[in-house]
Amino acid sequence: MRIVNQTTIDGRYTIERPLGSGGMAEVFLAHDGVLERDVALKVLRSQYRSDEEFYERFGREARSAASLSHPNIVSIFDRGETPDGTCYIAMEYVAGGTLKEWLDERGPMEPQRALAVTAQVAEALWAAHDRGMVHRDIKPQNILVTDMGHLKVTDFGIARAASAATISATNAVFGTAGYLSPEQALGEPATPRSDLYSLGIVLYEMLTGVVPYRADNPVAVCMKHVTEPLTPPRRLDPTIPEAVDALVVKMLAKDPADRPASASELLDDIEVVRKGTLPPTPTPRTGTPRLGVRKQAVVAPADITTGTKAAATNGATTAGGKRGRFTSRRVRRRRAVVILCAVIALALLVAVTLGLSQGPQDGTPLGRVQGVAGERLAAPTADLGGPVDAGGDAGTVEPPPAEPPASVPPAASPPAASPPSVSPPASTPPEDPSPGEDQYDGG
Repeated sequence: MRIVNQTTIDGRYTIERPLGSGGMAEVFLAHDGVLERDVALKVLRSQYRSDEEFYERFGREARSAASLSHPNIVSIFDRGETPDGTCYIAMEYVAGGTLKEWLDERGPMEPQRALAVTAQVAEALWAAHDRGMVHRDIKPQNILVTDMGHLKVTDFGIARAASAATISATNAVFGTAGYLSPEQALGEPATPRSDLYSLGIVLYEMLTGVVPYRADNPVAVCMKHVTEPLTPPRRLDPTIPEAVDALVVKMLAKDPADRPASASELLDDIEVVRKGTLPPTPTPRTGTPRLGVRKQAVVAPADITTGTKAAATNGATTAGGKRGRFTSRRVRRRRAVVILCAVIALALLVAVTLGLSQGPQDGTPLGRVQGVAGERLAAPTADLGGPVDAGGDAGTVEPPPAEPPASVPPAASPPAASPPSVSPPASTPPEDPSPGEDQYDGG
């Protein structure tokens, strides 16, 4: 690439030495002359220069990844483009190398340390998944180790952009074959549980020193993820605790519904396992659509001809498989809705009965009181005055008390003319309330 021979990029980043390369990019250690700090400069390869759709997607995803702020995620500082059209990303430089290099030098980890590493990566995935970002390429090369021994996950933006571009252009799958989830191997969209599967492969490798599925070519490895039963790590190393072995098996389930539901649930499982207890099994509420082709009923010819009860039961159980699991849930929901409707109807009936039995106590029409209640529902106001009557009509003016009757004159005098009857003042209508690959492998 031409840019390798340059010493400075955009008049800001001075290249010091190469750190690594991959299929998509080359990574260099560079010095930021503006902020006076070392950065890891990832420069995309020239073959992506003519793909405008990829460039646009890459820029968008790089901005999304830059919004992630977490101690276990590599920070993205800058994104730019050189005069010759080469795109680059300036990232946080982590001097300790990658987890892959650590494993190659020191071999398998003890289970407690492996669980601690898994927990740090799960923390990073939790933060990313909470923002709607799926990594799609979790592997030891994309997990960096700081000088203090902490872990940082890199390549969120580039993994997402590259996977979308690769799948849309070639209908192929994106990711490193050894760490690819079964659904990704089948060309299905990656989900947060796909990242947890890949993290399970990393945990398997930290415990045993090898990945569970190996073959001569990437396609064969992908098919093993889909079809080959898992060899539990405890078979390779009997010293691995049973609880840790169960956690790995749970994370590497073929069906996404049988894995931890989220990174948060995985962290809970890790805490349980570190105490020596087996992780809980997944429940239907954490399930997702089943992977691959739906199971079909398999009925023996003898059962069809005899029509035995066993055949009917087997057919209902097998054909119902996934459906039966959710039917009871729908029945419970309908039952709850019916009960709720009955309670509301009963409450309305009691309210109407009480209202009719009491009747208008002060001559105020019932319809008007209902109108006031409707206004309060539309624009409730605070009770700033004294107590309110049971009808809720705070604006009604009570009639003045009746005066005592005048004294009766003597019989000889003609009777005084009786004053005209005074009707009680009409109620004042209420006023309307005021509206009131790793960092160094290039992806």
